[in-house]
Amino acid sequence: MNVYNKKVISVSEKKDVEAQRVHALNRLGGNDASQRWRVIYTDNMGGEAYRKKGQMSKDSGIRVDEPFYLRSKLPMQRVAECVGANNVTLKKWYKNRKA
Repeated sequence: MNVYNKKVISVSEKKDVEAQRVHALNRLGGNDASQRWRVIYTDNMGGEAYRKKGQMSKDSGIRVDEPFYLRSKLPMQRVAECVGANNVTLKKWYKNRKA
């Protein structure tokens, strides 16, 4: 959640389908699955890992200069992927696929 304007990353229309739009939205009441995400660093992907662990920032609690995916907590656990300049959609994750 953005601490300044309280917006969250949300899946459009709460649909868990390929290429569904992802955008910033006001938080829905309760604990809506379309607004829940996991940050997956690429070294935590088991046999699919392709990068070593980076340094943890003491201020923010995230790793500095470390690639990651935002994985949805919807049933198919798709990832948010940027397609074009400002179009973010849900996509099935494939190792080494470039957007």
